[in-house]
Amino acid sequence: MEKILRFLSGYVKIRVRGDQGERFLNLCRSRGVDMRQLSRREDGSLVCFLSVRHFFLLSSIHKKTKVQIHILEKHGLPFFFVRSKKRKAFFLGVLLCMILLFIFSGRIWNIHIEGNVQNSTPEILKFLEEQGVSHGIRKSRVNCGSIAAAVRQNYPEITWVSARIEGAKLILTVQEGIFVQEAEEEKEEPCSIVADEDGLVVEMVTRTGVPQVKPGDEVKKGDILVLGRLDLKDDSQEVIRYEYVHADADIYIKRNLSYYAELPMEYEEEIPAGKEKQGIYLKAGDWYLEWGGKAEKEKRRIVEEFPLRITENFVLPVSLGKISVKTYEKRKETYTDEEARAEAFQRLQEYEEKLMEKGVQISANNVKIEVDHKTCISSGRLEIIEKIGKDIPVEKLEDPIERTTEDG
Repeated sequence: MEKILRFLSGYVKIRVRGDQGERFLNLCRSRGVDMRQLSRREDGSLVCFLSVRHFFLLSSIHKKTKVQIHILEKHGLPFFFVRSKKRKAFFLGVLLCMILLFIFSGRIWNIHIEGNVQNSTPEILKFLEEQGVSHGIRKSRVNCGSIAAAVRQNYPEITWVSARIEGAKLILTVQEGIFVQEAEEEKEEPCSIVADEDGLVVEMVTRTGVPQVKPGDEVKKGDILVLGRLDLKDDSQEVIRYEYVHADADIYIKRNLSYYAELPMEYEEEIPAGKEKQGIYLKAGDWYLEWGGKAEKEKRRIVEEFPLRITENFVLPVSLGKISVKTYEKRKETYTDEEARAEAFQRLQEYEEKLMEKGVQISANNVKIEVDHKTCISSGRLEIIEKIGKDIPVEKLEDPIERTTEDG
């Protein structure tokens, strides 16, 4: 704090020469002159710092001691203004900056939304803009209570809203309720499960319905795997009526999947040629200006765009972009036998990975890779285990008529 006060009032560095140096110091002390960083040089002169106000107290002391006082340095705000008195544009800029700062500090420049999960921030910002609340609005026009009420009314899933202003920032904190919607169970239509592929059943878990096959059975496409009809019997094991259900089961079969792929031995490869060129562009609305980065034939442009932001959600309609232009040339290459086999094997692995992403297990790989002078051929079968079954409406039968016996 003391340094700030010294800078505002101004201070000087002086050098004192003369035969009455000690008397000069005694008089300064008696009159309350505050001398800082006092030191004596080799030539016997005294050097110190003192404020401008105390410097003017040296006039009478100087007359009595006849010492020579030289100002070596001047520091502080008063001297800055003296040196800058001809720089009218500078002071005008400072004044303008203070005016703009005063004007801008009375507006909202950042709308921050937190706590929202179901409703995105851009969606809520758009709603606020429809309500007249946007970036740059005056603080005096912002009613936090009205904003919170409007958000709660427009978004029923938001159970609590808090709006507050901190500096030039409007903070909207929301809390979304967790609603457990108890949907009515849709009445499931009775159905059976049939095979949609040929294969060997390896695993079967039935939850609803009557299994028609078991692990180890061979099934054909269209065979019924789980029947969605239950036979209700009496004590004599005669069917008295039928009950229909929605069959539900996990059925896995093992089957062979054919694989065939051709890889030409000759291929075209794009090779970078020449130096990479850089360019930039400026986009403001529909106006576009570019420096460098023109792409000619056999060249590619890679563009990165950076929108200008004032705050996290206040994006200006101005963007800066970086352009990289690379030149490529096409060249014919030929795989060696080893390279062709490696590439074919890589493609086979990618195919297997796509199958596994769908939940298919691969139990055996019987694919062979053969190379001739023009083509690398991969052919064979994959032994896979996959889940099968599709629903079909169950055939409804008439209930058996109960036999009645007459007492004779």
